[in-house]
Amino acid sequence: MTSPQSNNRRTVAAYEKCARDYAASVSSQPSVAGAEALRRLADALPSGDGVLEIGSGPGWDADFLETLAVPVHRTDVTRAFCELQAQRGRRAEVLDLLADEVEGRYAGVLMLCVLQHFERGDVDGVLRKLAQALVPEGALLLSYPLGEGEFWEHGDSGDYRVVLWSDAGLDERLRAAGFEVDWASRFDGREAPWRNVLARRTR
Repeated sequence: MTSPQSNNRRTVAAYEKCARDYAASVSSQPSVAGAEALRRLADALPSGDGVLEIGSGPGWDADFLETLAVPVHRTDVTRAFCELQAQRGRRAEVLDLLADEVEGRYAGVLMLCVLQHFERGDVDGVLRKLAQALVPEGALLLSYPLGEGEFWEHGDSGDYRVVLWSDAGLDERLRAAGFEVDWASRFDGREAPWRNVLARRTR
């Protein structure tokens, strides 16, 4: 029986192989729903040291936030994404949220299209770690696909773990980690509805 960590490593290995193709396939400009969510994050930030981005990927969301005068500390567990950003003059740090400690405190945390790759049993610890990375009243913006259950998505570069959450199920986990949901919105994904959530650290 495979462990949750080995499932995550399997997903990361797939992204290592497809990083350049992924970057080319995703628009460098956010969708209407994505732009609204990023603007809401920028407006919700208390005074602090910018935004920590988990799973920066090609860095397009960080680029957009920086046009709103929000400094972004870009991180990704996938080295290939960090190298890709370096090639276009951006700095992204390799960070494994499951294994590494987050240094510093931030006014906000951005984690889009990442939550679904964590096993259900790891999410409480992940959210607590994100809360600890925030200043008091700091804001968290995340997105995830809605639904129930979990499965493997098989692609040319490898296999991607996908864990689905309901609105109520994820909100309960956020409250347990010390967050209060300020705003949420659904949007259409490739195969299923997704949800953006803006939450604030309450303790």
